[in-house]
Amino acid sequence: MRIYRRNPDTILAIGRGQWREQAGNGPLGFVCLLPLNQDGLDALFDGRMDTGAPEDRFIARQWERPAAIYFWGIYISPTIAGGISLVMERLTSDKFRGLPVFCKAANDKARHLFESIGFTMGARHGDIYAPGIMTCRRLTDAERHGEADLPAAPYDTWRPGVPGTAGRRNAIGITVVHDVNQLLMVHAIRAATYLAEQSIPFAEDVDGNDLTATHLLGFVGDEPAGCLRIRYFAGFVKLERLAVLPRFRKSRLALKLVKAGIELCRTKGYTRFYGQTAANIAPIWEHFGFVLRQGGGINYLTDETYYEADLVVPPAEDALSPDSGAVVLVRPEGQWDRPGILERISGDQ
Repeated sequence: MRIYRRNPDTILAIGRGQWREQAGNGPLGFVCLLPLNQDGLDALFDGRMDTGAPEDRFIARQWERPAAIYFWGIYISPTIAGGISLVMERLTSDKFRGLPVFCKAANDKARHLFESIGFTMGARHGDIYAPGIMTCRRLTDAERHGEADLPAAPYDTWRPGVPGTAGRRNAIGITVVHDVNQLLMVHAIRAATYLAEQSIPFAEDVDGNDLTATHLLGFVGDEPAGCLRIRYFAGFVKLERLAVLPRFRKSRLALKLVKAGIELCRTKGYTRFYGQTAANIAPIWEHFGFVLRQGGGINYLTDETYYEADLVVPPAEDALSPDSGAVVLVRPEGQWDRPGILERISGDQ
């Protein structure tokens, strides 16, 4: 009640049918929200807030726009659990639209409930990552309609036809290859670079590993312009087949592809990388901390000499794990931060 007096928007009651002033037959429930001000948001992540008994100073007043929303408590029966969707709809109002939404799950049952309405384990605020806080970021109207830049991982920045990404003529976007058409684009880029420019035999480039690897495809505007292949081994990954079409080599696409490959693998839990590079493009790999191995290099079927290189990076704080959530782990590769087709179908039903 202390928090309620601070801001009446903190407690929402849920019932079925016409609302009644006094308790009677039929289920009742409530959802408690904390509209956090900026200090409250900071305190949630730096440990200053006791979420069991938060101080008034962390709670925004009713007339203020909060910095974030925290699901403080839920008491509800299965027969009226659908009322939570009305609470989520309330968060699309002008006062709350676009705010990050957080919660903590008291047990597995609560975690499954939050996952069913779009929350995922792990949350970040600035430089602080909190694995025990769940997050459910709310999109703004501009983001929903493609009128604003969508925050995305470096391996998931290509949005065909969306202003600010591939919609701009010279904008660089990167995606994980998800279909045969995109894989054909990869082969076309490699054919134009490795086969045509370097006279590499076809059988060396198309070596049978393409169907067991992850491919990153880079776009400049709407034009497929570069690619990178990633192969996974126990304890390390190999980044290879970096290729950029000649007319796009003055862009930063090659750097963005390598960065995207590293971050994709860090998200999957890898910290050790291995590669082989020709001397003329070694600076690209060294830019990210790859160290060339000593020795005279390796010669294959051409006159080009390749040098082995190694990189070890810190683990990602939000790396995927078996506890990342069932809905997260069935999403398409590289799109773990947004709902997949199974969730959209379920939502339609």
